[in-house]
Amino acid sequence: MTTTALQDGHTTLYHWQPFDEARLRPLLEHNKLYCSRPRDFNDPWDCKPFFNSDVLNDPIELTHHITWAVDLCRRRTTMSETDIDQMAQTLAKDIAKAAEIIGKFSIDLGQAISQKHRIYCLGPDIQSQLMWSHYANKHKGICLQYDLRNTVMCAALKCSYTPTFPLTKAYDSSEESDLQLLLTKSDVWTYEKEYRLIATEREFANDPDLLISMDGMILLPDGALKAIIVGCEGDFDGIKQFVNAIKPTLEVKRAIRTPNKYELTIV
Repeated sequence: MTTTALQDGHTTLYHWQPFDEARLRPLLEHNKLYCSRPRDFNDPWDCKPFFNSDVLNDPIELTHHITWAVDLCRRRTTMSETDIDQMAQTLAKDIAKAAEIIGKFSIDLGQAISQKHRIYCLGPDIQSQLMWSHYANKHKGICLQYDLRNTVMCAALKCSYTPTFPLTKAYDSSEESDLQLLLTKSDVWTYEKEYRLIATEREFANDPDLLISMDGMILLPDGALKAIIVGCEGDFDGIKQFVNAIKPTLEVKRAIRTPNKYELTIV
């Protein structure tokens, strides 16, 4: 079962990034937060569906997949009913052809996921030196500190980590299946302890309870962003001056290397 960070006992999460004035300004001025497309992630397996053609050897699964392919063709192509019926007959008789065609549809599904969803990645450990190194420009960047006790950030969902790639049944469009795809990562990333905000672009949203994004932007409530922490190698004075000029009430902290220890002190 997927849990939120609040359910796991967290009240604060962090997001590491390079310091970029253009990227940070909309958040400071208008509470607008940019969420990434899955296709832009640094992990090429992340949010990519994998269709296991072996399931087509099961007649019931083959029927489910053929029904799914026929429905998809009716909704997304200009194929005639005659051609669709012929395709369905071909798929039923030729499993290798079925695997080829449905595999292609699965690739298209991955592209559709990247169009439909936007994701914002967060972690619970401000001390994580790897997060600072990998995502905050080698400690020269910043970390955004968020309070989860609001209607947006409370929706951050926990990622799961596994040594095996999750298999996708092409016809399964359930919310649980979608979440598994968007929240499952290789266990080499376990150190991130990641939570994700998952937004749906407005043109694809059909549920008012969804977190909605517009061109990747979501709107945060006032107070959701609690502080900006400057990396121990960052330009603290310059970043603080930039933030204060736009949002003087926002706290700007700095990370300092703790003498004689492999840890950071936040002041």
